[in-house]
Amino acid sequence: MTLTATVEAPPREQVFSARSASGPLAVLVDLRDGLAMGPVWRAFAWDEIQNRYRRSTLGLAWIMISHLIFVGAISIFFGGFSTAGMAGFTIYVAVGFAVFTFIIGNFVDGCDVFRSSASWIKSTSMPYSIYIYKSIARSLFPFAVQLASSLVIMVALGWRPTWTALMAIPALAIFLLNAVWIQLFFGLLAARWRDISHLVSALTRVLFFTTPILWVYEERAGLVKRFADINPLTHFLSIFRAPLLNTEPSPVSWPIVIGWTIFGWVLACAAASVMRRRLPFWV
Repeated sequence: MTLTATVEAPPREQVFSARSASGPLAVLVDLRDGLAMGPVWRAFAWDEIQNRYRRSTLGLAWIMISHLIFVGAISIFFGGFSTAGMAGFTIYVAVGFAVFTFIIGNFVDGCDVFRSSASWIKSTSMPYSIYIYKSIARSLFPFAVQLASSLVIMVALGWRPTWTALMAIPALAIFLLNAVWIQLFFGLLAARWRDISHLVSALTRVLFFTTPILWVYEERAGLVKRFADINPLTHFLSIFRAPLLNTEPSPVSWPIVIGWTIFGWVLACAAASVMRRRLPFWV
C-alpha cells in the first residue's frame, strides 16, 4: 500500500509561518499549524513505515523480533553479573533499551528530518513542523511495539503492575515534548552543517555504553556512577523505567528532565527563529 492521498497545502494567508517570517512567535505558530494537519503527517508516517518493511516475509513483526533477540542475548551474557537476578535484569534491559532507542532515534532522525523532505520544502508552503511530526509518528510505532514486547516479557517473568506504574504516562508525554525540539534543532543544524549528523552518530555509540541499559545504575559506584549522574539520558530513562519496575525514580531525575526540556525548547526556538528562513536554500 502506498500513499495515494493528495496533499493540499493550506492557504497562504493561513500560514503565518511563511518562509519570510521570523522570530519565536513564527516558530510556535508553525508548530501549531503543523500539528493541526494531523491526517497529512500521519499518512506520510504510515507510508514510510510500510515502505521500510515492504517485501519482507515477516514485515512489521521484525520490530518485535529484533527487540526480543537483543534483550535475550544481553540477558544471557550479562544477567549473571547483576545482583538483580536474571529476571530483574532482563526487565531492566527490555524497558531501558526501548526507551533509549526512541530517544536516540529522535537525534538521528532529526538530523535528516528536513533534508529527506527537500522536495516538499522547496515546492509547497506547508509548515516545516509537519515533517517533524511525521518523523516522530514514524518512530513512535516501533517504540510502541518494543514497549509492548517488553510488557509481555515483564508479565511472563512475574511482574505485576501497581499504581506507581501510572507515573510512566507523564514521562511519555515529556518524551514527546522533547522529541519535537530535538528534531527541530538538530534538523536545522544538520541542514546547514552536514557534519552534525556524523557527530551525532558517533556520540550515540558512546551514549549507548555510558547510559544504564546494559548495566544497572544502582550497582555502580565511583566514576561510572558520577558520569551517569551528569548524563541526561540516565534521568530520562529513570522517570519512565522506575515506575514500571514499581520503584521511585531518583529524586533529582524529574527536576533535571524538566530543566533540560525548558532549556531545549528555548534553544530550539531561538535557533529556529534565526535559521528557518534559509532552510529551503540549505536542503
